[in-house]
Amino acid sequence: MKNYTLHIPEGVRDYIGEEASIKETLQNQIKKVFTGYSYNLIETPTFEYLDVFTLGENSFQKPQLYHLINRQGEVVALRSDMTRAIARVASTQNSQCPFPQRYAYMANSFRYPERYQGKLHEFTQGGIELIGINSIEADAEVIKVAIDALRAVGVEDFTIHIGSSQFLEYTLSDIGLSEKSKEAVYKAIDHKDAVSLRSILEAAHMDSETLEMLLELMQCAGKIELLRSVKERMSAPASKAALTYLEELYEVLEDYGASQYVLFDFSLLSYANYYTGVMFQIFTKGVGSAIVEGGRYDGLLQMFKENRPAVGFGVHIHLLLQKLLKEKVVPSMNKSRTLVFYKREARQMALKVIEGFRKDGLVVETSFFDTFEETLAYGKQMGMGGVLYFKEDDKVEIYNLEKDTMQETNVNAL
Repeated sequence: MKNYTLHIPEGVRDYIGEEASIKETLQNQIKKVFTGYSYNLIETPTFEYLDVFTLGENSFQKPQLYHLINRQGEVVALRSDMTRAIARVASTQNSQCPFPQRYAYMANSFRYPERYQGKLHEFTQGGIELIGINSIEADAEVIKVAIDALRAVGVEDFTIHIGSSQFLEYTLSDIGLSEKSKEAVYKAIDHKDAVSLRSILEAAHMDSETLEMLLELMQCAGKIELLRSVKERMSAPASKAALTYLEELYEVLEDYGASQYVLFDFSLLSYANYYTGVMFQIFTKGVGSAIVEGGRYDGLLQMFKENRPAVGFGVHIHLLLQKLLKEKVVPSMNKSRTLVFYKREARQMALKVIEGFRKDGLVVETSFFDTFEETLAYGKQMGMGGVLYFKEDDKVEIYNLEKDTMQETNVNAL
């Protein structure tokens, strides 16, 4: 029989030592960017009523959620998505507050992945939500915040894939595709199934030029020239208007000095299916999926009886951490740690010095080994920067473990 006390469930993991410290550091750096744009930090419950996450047509399905029945017989679910939780807050206790409202968060979410075995079921996301305004300027600011957050933690090699949920919807509606056929198109795009996509579009008797253009668009991403080329070839007014919106969004990002990161990608689809306009994903070298996902979701708050536009994004912290550790962008934190060993007769002096070091912001660990030899061996194993050995008569030996040197001094010289 398996001993479950020695294992953790599928989809969760531990963060220990340096990795945990780096994770906390980058989370704090990202939150600082958010608050610098006047987004207000928010915390919501780890679990809420199931309806918060399953309400509406384009919602999470119950099998995707971690849910349980409480003592009152009510069905509750672990938070699967911060956006819905914030939409609830904005629609209830904050509904009488002035709009637009700006929210920022850093929180864990929980859900079963739809596919890809090995994905995390519990993951940390940081993000923002801008609620109560619908404008190109607002969309551009949200994208710029995402850019600044990545750059704040040392990530520069990324591209922003920008698309529109409206463009494909309007184009498919213009050729008279049924809702069932639209769903089949979305599924084919999501699975990168060009054969099925062609078959569906041909069955709809789409003209060959538009068909080939759509097939090409669903398999590539390109710069502003691609967008303008597609716009010239489109005849449907609604589809053309969606492209004009993206073009104007690009111009704002250009004024921000951020257009160099942009690629237009019309194959973008949302895992939650509630985006109603611009959508974007940010990809970086060495990570197989998007590290940032966001967009406009003007219809979501209606599910909570509050008709407000909204736009936001979420950063996948575990993917960001994976990249930073792999590329050693974040310096090792162990080197700044000092280990202290003292003799019984030097204890009072040592503890006083240690307290002063910590007040100055230094990281100091006290050794509880019986001998200095054990302390020194432990310091080397743990990658400490140095060891201080407090001896009698105010004498202190300083061991630099990086340079493998030792010097003797007195307490007053520290």
